[in-house]
Amino acid sequence: MSPRPFFSSPHYLRWWWALLLLAGLLAVEYLFFVRLRVGQWADQAAFVGWTQWWPRTEIIDPLRQFLDLLPWICAGISGVFLLYRVIRDRSFLRAALAVSAVAAALLSTQALKHLLLDRPDFNFGTAGNSFPSGHTTAAAAAMGLMYLISPPKLRPVVQPIAWIFTTATGLATLICGWHRPSDIAGGFLIVAFWLVLASAILQRIQPLAPVVSESAWSRKTGVSCLLIWLLVLAASAWLPHPHIQRIPDALLIAYAIIGLVHVTAVSLIASLCLRSVILGPTRKQLQD
Repeated sequence: MSPRPFFSSPHYLRWWWALLLLAGLLAVEYLFFVRLRVGQWADQAAFVGWTQWWPRTEIIDPLRQFLDLLPWICAGISGVFLLYRVIRDRSFLRAALAVSAVAAALLSTQALKHLLLDRPDFNFGTAGNSFPSGHTTAAAAAMGLMYLISPPKLRPVVQPIAWIFTTATGLATLICGWHRPSDIAGGFLIVAFWLVLASAILQRIQPLAPVVSESAWSRKTGVSCLLIWLLVLAASAWLPHPHIQRIPDALLIAYAIIGLVHVTAVSLIASLCLRSVILGPTRKQLQD
């Protein structure tokens, strides 16, 4: 029996669709929320809303300390899981590909932020490019690596934990006034892109999982999140855009909520793309 073609088999097309979707979302995030005046205004309004309305209590200092320690926390988590996987498999292949994907995500973020992308100054207080978020990229990369190299039986437990940790980190950077919603979304999408690519290579070389049950919920959730993301774009474009320093309280709260929804929706999309690639092709192969 001849092997199925790698680039055209229906069982593997979801890999390419996932990569195309993630790249497309990243491009729209940058072009709309960074390059366009209306999108940049909405992004800044969400940022101002959170930094202004979040109670200035003692919780802010611990959050900032957590963000300062985040790179070390991520390195520790990644190191433990990598060591476990190498010892368990007695092979460096999976670990090497996972580390390569994480390194590519971190380097891509820094290159895009400091070398390739810029942010037009529309006098919104947004001088200097912060897209994508390095802190979010670090957290998402560590959690994505943990999910990628974890044993199949642990993945249903690891994925929600990894998603909660990553999303909470992104929201913390917003609340503490470090990054705008689009910066955080960009970090999620870059990490997901590289991890999906690494997962596709691993699936081709060394399938990752045994039979798993069908899960229509993930597809429905992903489609719902895409629709919500489109609604975020529409609301950001259609809601009023007064002077950035004279936004009425009700409108500022609305934009703050939109920013929260924006971050959460993109985080779910990125997570579900990775889940689909890790679980999907293997399930189909074993059913055939």
